[in-house]
Amino acid sequence: MAKNKLQNVKAVKEMLAGTHKFQTNKTFGFTKKQDKKRNIGDKWTEITPNGTQIQWEQKDGFRVKTAVNSIIDEINKILKMPEKCPKCGQSMYGEEERLNKKFWNTHKTCFDCVVKMETILRAEGKYKEYERKKILENAKAWFKDADKEVEILKEALEQKLQYVQNKDGELEEYDQTDYKENFTKYIDEQYDRFKKELLTSLEEK
Repeated sequence: MAKNKLQNVKAVKEMLAGTHKFQTNKTFGFTKKQDKKRNIGDKWTEITPNGTQIQWEQKDGFRVKTAVNSIIDEINKILKMPEKCPKCGQSMYGEEERLNKKFWNTHKTCFDCVVKMETILRAEGKYKEYERKKILENAKAWFKDADKEVEILKEALEQKLQYVQNKDGELEEYDQTDYKENFTKYIDEQYDRFKKELLTSLEEK
């Protein structure tokens, strides 16, 4: 016990003198690299140890990373409106940006080009045929989405309905077999008839 006390006293004296082994030993470590300050909207590319290129974008309070030349990037390039109209070369942005975006999605040209094209069609007496085709294309696109919704509805009928029976959370199942068959038949007949009649009427105009 006396020996331990003497060692403790010695350690305290060494620490006061600055000669204790913990004060004289060299230590090695790593310091975190100071990250470069970025502004909102800044984009930069980094290469990971395995060689993958990562693109970063500074947002307001956080950063978003994506792989360079990812599928999302390619899709965005297709959907994004270009700086200039591919037909006339004028800027797609500015005062008419909102209108240009609307017509870019449907015609892949600027608003002015669409107006000029429709004016010429009216002068040549071809506008009604052009209008009919556009309406038909829009109707087909709408039915393409509607077909998916109908299938989702029919698939939902394949499952049993469950209701909470009491406060204990017990479930009661309801078999939709009979209802499903009748309702599915009704959907198929009514929806298919409506779709066929509308598309036929647009095609025959």
